[in-house]
Amino acid sequence: MRRLWMLVVLLGLSRGGFAQTQDLILPIVVNGYVRQPIHYQTTIRMVNLSANPVQVTLEAYQNDGTPVRILELFPVARAGTKTILNLDGFGSLETFTAEDVPNLNGWVRLTFDAGASIQASAEVSLIDAAVGPHPICHRPSTEILTTVQVASVRTAKKVSGFAVIRENRKSAYAIVNPSTTDSVTAFLSLLDASAQLVASATLQIPPQGRVSRLLSEYFPNGPSDLMASLRITATAPVAVGAINILFPEGKYTSLSVEPLSAQVCAQVITPARNPLTNECRSFPTPCDTPEGWQRVQSCS
Repeated sequence: MRRLWMLVVLLGLSRGGFAQTQDLILPIVVNGYVRQPIHYQTTIRMVNLSANPVQVTLEAYQNDGTPVRILELFPVARAGTKTILNLDGFGSLETFTAEDVPNLNGWVRLTFDAGASIQASAEVSLIDAAVGPHPICHRPSTEILTTVQVASVRTAKKVSGFAVIRENRKSAYAIVNPSTTDSVTAFLSLLDASAQLVASATLQIPPQGRVSRLLSEYFPNGPSDLMASLRITATAPVAVGAINILFPEGKYTSLSVEPLSAQVCAQVITPARNPLTNECRSFPTPCDTPEGWQRVQSCS
């Protein structure tokens, strides 16, 4: 019986029934008109870091989690919302949205074999010229109002990044819940230069949903002049991207966001209180406690 069971497993593996995959997330992808002729376009670039060919499945989602096709729309749109892209060993590719359709303010999931290694980015550009379609690198700088590259990220339950709230420079964060089935709660902790909690927010993000706001919108009662850090702690892995927006022209610059490695933590229910709001919650481990929250004996 054991030999028969092992044979079934091996056959399943040989047929790809147990093939393992991994995801990379492009958390900021925008396309479509602001007003004619001003429009967004996103150019996605990928590099295969290994000698073996890789097949990548690309799918985009609106903020509410609705999947949408962004490639292979002309001359006749392909069925479904997924696009299959093939990378040769050590190869690369560039693909781009059609600029006028679809209207998109969302994110992209890249899915590929677990043994592969891919580097990916999305260049989001605001263009003041007639639509192409053609990639941004073929346009003169006079047609580009602003452009920024946002690197792909892996998911994590804890994420850290710079936080800027100043008159002429403001950080904007996009938080993605890549789960296809479960909602996630994300706790945002805005820390000052001495790591003191100065503002907090709690978000509920539906399956495949995304929340994208300026820090001043996440924290309407927070500081109006700050350069420090943002820590995000979620109940399940999320993907986070960010940019700085420069005022008054609204130009974009890149902003680094780091997913933090999972820690080994004792499975001990840990009550903690938010010192700013007095909210008290019980977290499954000490590691799941949001930054700036104070551990207490109980919430009762």
